Amino acid sequence: MRVRATAGPPATVEADVLAVPIYREDAEMAADLAELDAASGGAIGRAISWGDYNPIDHASALVDAGALPAGRLLLLNAGARGRGAFRARRLGAVATRQLNGRGASTLALWLRDGEGDPAWAAAVAGAVAGTYRPTAVYGRVRDTDAMKRSVTELVCVGRPSESALARGLEIGEGSALARDLANRSANDLSPERMADAARELEADGCTVEVLDPEQMEELGMGLLLGVGQGAAHPPRLIAIKLPGWDAAGGGDRLAIVGKGVCFDSGGISIKPAEGMGDMKHDKSGAAAVIAAARTVARLAPDTPLMAVAPMVENMPGGNAQRPGDVVKAMNGMTVEVTNTDAEGRLILADAMTWAERQGATHVVDVATLTGVQAMAFGESISAYFARPREWGERVGAAAEAAGEWFWEMPLAVEYRASYDSPHADIVNSGTREGSLVKSAVFLSEFVTVPWVHVDIAGTAMLGTEKPYAPRGATGAAVGALVELALGFGRADG
Repeated sequence: MRVRATAGPPATVEADVLAVPIYREDAEMAADLAELDAASGGAIGRAISWGDYNPIDHASALVDAGALPAGRLLLLNAGARGRGAFRARRLGAVATRQLNGRGASTLALWLRDGEGDPAWAAAVAGAVAGTYRPTAVYGRVRDTDAMKRSVTELVCVGRPSESALARGLEIGEGSALARDLANRSANDLSPERMADAARELEADGCTVEVLDPEQMEELGMGLLLGVGQGAAHPPRLIAIKLPGWDAAGGGDRLAIVGKGVCFDSGGISIKPAEGMGDMKHDKSGAAAVIAAARTVARLAPDTPLMAVAPMVENMPGGNAQRPGDVVKAMNGMTVEVTNTDAEGRLILADAMTWAERQGATHVVDVATLTGVQAMAFGESISAYFARPREWGERVGAAAEAAGEWFWEMPLAVEYRASYDSPHADIVNSGTREGSLVKSAVFLSEFVTVPWVHVDIAGTAMLGTEKPYAPRGATGAAVGALVELALGFGRADG
């Protein structure tokens, strides 16, 4: 997608379509909207009065542009004002998505609200995301050339900087990579093949290291190896280092660690059949950190960043891990496995220990970890836990700048007793009550540096189509991780 800015008023912009947000507060048409309506000869007012657009029934409406030089108007239901970058990202995604398969190639986007650089970067990332087609991963016979059409040029009606537009474009393309990786089926993307995909980042100047089971055994990664021991495809640990990682010397370094379960059957503690096909998305955390690393490498290769992706399949094979097994972590702790479906925390534990030993001074892990997160927060909000909270505030601010919605949860170490084991240092699955919080408490035992855990179980994929995205992977957390890394490099490098 080509992206450019124009400083002229929206009434003068030439494009196939001009996208115009309509806010709840516009029940009485605001001055800026009234001015555009007047220039159009009343096109917006007519669309609303005739019922072509109303905020109850319509996410968007494509209507005649009247006297404006734009071919058509795309009226967007923007909801309530506020959360500028989040709102801008959604508007960009809805605008381009509603034009997929149509004849429009040039879209002009007028935000009306929050037109600073963070909002514009988020809007561009959203606009790129809106052109995403999950069927393109494998192709589909019935997809015609017309169905494959999407917007190819975005005109930003405002004064965004060139750097903001470039950042948004790269983040949008990075999110598409994460979505492709997460959407790939388990018979196509095994741990070994995910390692092959990661090696492609060498073309962007990254150093890619892949540990096999023998190397992990030598390092004492009993938790990671235990999860994968029942699968035909053996585990891998992928590490992607940007040029700035080694250049940082003894300075601060950021490691982003993503849960990579290529398929999660639950192991011996097997999941219900309903919805199990979506468990190919249990690698969304790994997909996010790999995509974020590529994006940062293209924007700021001197950033002291490493992405770590522990990759496994959690399968009930003849040699699968059993409930009651005791395994030893890389940090020396022993873990009694009481539930083989609580596997994500096990592979993250060894991966975070390894990242620290590689020199990470700050860690963020991203994982589709608990179903309760999805039930509590739905598909729009990711939960995070932090130690210390100041580090969490930086992660939350990065998410806000990227147009993602993160919400802090309490790291209640008082729940640690629920993980007590008569046979080991800790069990891997505590009591059901408060399990979202308790999962973070478990992880906190395996990291000593400033750390944030982000649970994207609800935001990593959509079970149904939305106006802003199709069913499937969303690329959650990629933008937040990129903004965090770019800020980390400036503040700490």
